Amino acid sequence: MLTEQKFAISNLECVDRLSKGLDRLSAKCIDAVLLDLGLPDSQGINTFEKTHAVAQKVPILILTAHKDNELALEAVRRGAQDYLIKGKIDGDLLVRAITYAIERKKLEETVEKRTLSLKISEEKYRTLFDSIDEGFCIIEMVFDDDGRPADYRFLEVNDSFERQTGLHDAKGKLMRSLAPSHEAHWFEIYGKVALTGESVRFTNEAKALNRYYDVFAFPIGEGKIRKVAILFNDISERKILEKKLQDSERLAAIGATAGMVGHDIRNPLQSIIGELFLSKKEIDDLPQSNSKRYLEESIQSIEDNILYIDKIVTDLQDFAKPLKPSIEESDFTRIIEDVFSSLKVPENIQVAYSIDPLLEKLMTDPAAMKRILTNLSSNAVQAMPKGGKLTLDAAYKDNKVFISVLDTGVGISDEAKDKLFTPLFTTKSKGQGFGLAVVKKLTDALNGKVSVKSEIGKGTRFTLEFPIQKITTPVSRVRVKNTKVHHKIIKR
Repeated sequence: MLTEQKFAISNLECVDRLSKGLDRLSAKCIDAVLLDLGLPDSQGINTFEKTHAVAQKVPILILTAHKDNELALEAVRRGAQDYLIKGKIDGDLLVRAITYAIERKKLEETVEKRTLSLKISEEKYRTLFDSIDEGFCIIEMVFDDDGRPADYRFLEVNDSFERQTGLHDAKGKLMRSLAPSHEAHWFEIYGKVALTGESVRFTNEAKALNRYYDVFAFPIGEGKIRKVAILFNDISERKILEKKLQDSERLAAIGATAGMVGHDIRNPLQSIIGELFLSKKEIDDLPQSNSKRYLEESIQSIEDNILYIDKIVTDLQDFAKPLKPSIEESDFTRIIEDVFSSLKVPENIQVAYSIDPLLEKLMTDPAAMKRILTNLSSNAVQAMPKGGKLTLDAAYKDNKVFISVLDTGVGISDEAKDKLFTPLFTTKSKGQGFGLAVVKKLTDALNGKVSVKSEIGKGTRFTLEFPIQKITTPVSRVRVKNTKVHHKIIKR
């Protein structure tokens, strides 16, 4: 049939046994095979399997009897291009089937090559995708019924994504399910990129993730797109360093003026204190009257404000000046008594302190220790506007000194606790934010540590920890002061 001139098929080769056909196929240069599954030396599906094993890239058409349809279909399922039923084909159909089989095979090979090329490209892309230090993701924007950006879903994330964001198993999930409090401006920015097709680079804070990011976002695709690719880097450490640098520059400026300011403020304070002393003497000689009482209250108010001004100057100078502790054997009980004798405590606050007998004499810088305890005790008093109890405990344990200042006041929020020792941070309406910063600086200078525990409405405990440098013979016992604490103005 195929030898007829009108079909124009050249180089047609026929063999009557499978073995001969396999030998010819091994020699290559065959465009197509028309295979009868019933040959003298091979029968059934094995005939196709053996042929296909030798010529996997050659299209094979099966010739089968009508009763062998299932067998032919099985061959097609295993890789044959098509099957033809003996007795139901003519020359045109046979040529057309062979031609189509050859073209289909070529198309398959082309698709296979392109698929392989795409796979290689994808592997190269994935390698690059996962090897960069920056976080990278592809998102699909989600808009509400009014067309406003409401959320986005992560379609792809690279290996650095989790390290850069702290988000786990993000692929396929919505951002609001991973971080419900994520700020709206992130959705607005990415939504604009998706709708306008315009790339954008920016730096912004993600408070919900507790990080700062440098971000480059660009659209993927054309037309009415919803996908955005995001390349980003966590710059939180850089922002922290920038903030520290700004703070250090500000504090350096404060330090440079602290000495001058202290001198310029304390000189007139001394004059005011002197005049107040003389005025009090004159008032004492006046007969008892309402006018005398008002004058005494005014004098007391002036003294209180002088002490407040003096404390601001002292804190400022203590924080700004370089510290060189002068360690000496000190009477620790005397330090405690000096602290409370110089502290103005309202009558509705009970003050008590206890000292471990081993700590009667202590190697420390007495001035620095007094300053630390004065600032902590002053804060404790201010934390109890409705009264309460101020307790100072000093104990010896594991070759260390532990000093606790405990109040029963209003307490400190968790958010504020993280910033307590930061210069210029204060939770009080009247305060400059140097008192606890000075405590931290002086404690560090004495090779100590300071920590805080607090509960809103129940009170606060500051704990100081210092290494023991010298322990002497115990001579003291627990001491409890009266509710009334006398205040003494110290002229400087």
